[in-house]
Amino acid sequence: MGILHSYLFRSVFSMTCLVLLVLIALGAFIEFLSQIEQIGTGGYDLFIAAQYVLLKLPRLAFGILPVSILIGALIGLGVLASNSELIVFRAAGVSLWRMANSLAITGLTIAIIGGAIGELIAPKLDLYARQIRAEAMHGGNADLNGSNAWIRDGNTFFNIQPIVDDLDRGGVYSFEIDFPNAISSMGRADSIQADGDDWTLVGMIESTFVGDKILNEGDVNVEQFRKLGDLLSISIVRESNMTAIELYRYIQYLESNDLNSGKYIIAFWSRMANLVGIVVMCILALPFLFGNLRSSGAGARTMVGILIGLGYFLMNRTLADSAAVFNLYPLFVAWMPTILLTAVTFLLLARLR
Repeated sequence: MGILHSYLFRSVFSMTCLVLLVLIALGAFIEFLSQIEQIGTGGYDLFIAAQYVLLKLPRLAFGILPVSILIGALIGLGVLASNSELIVFRAAGVSLWRMANSLAITGLTIAIIGGAIGELIAPKLDLYARQIRAEAMHGGNADLNGSNAWIRDGNTFFNIQPIVDDLDRGGVYSFEIDFPNAISSMGRADSIQADGDDWTLVGMIESTFVGDKILNEGDVNVEQFRKLGDLLSISIVRESNMTAIELYRYIQYLESNDLNSGKYIIAFWSRMANLVGIVVMCILALPFLFGNLRSSGAGARTMVGILIGLGYFLMNRTLADSAAVFNLYPLFVAWMPTILLTAVTFLLLARLR
């Protein structure tokens, strides 16, 4: 069993690493192209854009790991099938389930490595990438501490205290300075609401100092927020910037305060389901290699892997986007694609017995 496991592990692991490198390079190129039109905004130059892309690579690698291991397993095992080595294993008395067990161990090893990168490294680097991008584009006028953000727009300073909703951001304070040492106005808004690229302060109460008098106004529309979307976005709580432990604790906080935690529950359990999906994807390659793809070339196997991986990804996204609309149960949304994938995998294995 040790020799068989080692042999299958080397074949699948090496090809998975190769496929992952190719897909990461492709993803990094696409991400870099998306940044080109932003280069030249403020201090955002080519070097910072390259830094931004590189810092986001761990998150990208973790996201494409399921499809990478499926393609890697299809190609790696396909080489063994082309050389009739898998047939030799069967002739020597090795059952499909025994090979599936070896592939499950291989997938579990890769899932542990990928999970460590995705949970311990990727969230912090992703947050840092967005911070350096926003700071460069807006001239370093934002003090981004995670809990709030200070933003300067000319002589006006804004302090934004984030809350949990992506569209409503509360606790917004504004200070307009009449340099060198006078404050010309002060204000506070209940929240900021987004409408496309426009940002509006809701419930704004502003005190304007004119000589010895104070003028009060309400519901002020602040057009300066039109171009501050990037800075505001990094002051919000984003599930992609949180480790699984932090995400779990945040869910507990939301539920203890009777706040909506649905999308965060989906994000948490989707991560757990994707780790299981990595193991299942590795096993899924086996029935294909003993079935219709046994005599097919590497190109056909790669295409099958891409189609299955794309279908798995689209199902995940469709269910996640439909959760709020149709009020779907978060655990159902998070686990359904992986459960269906597991059922199909074991059904195909059972038919080959």
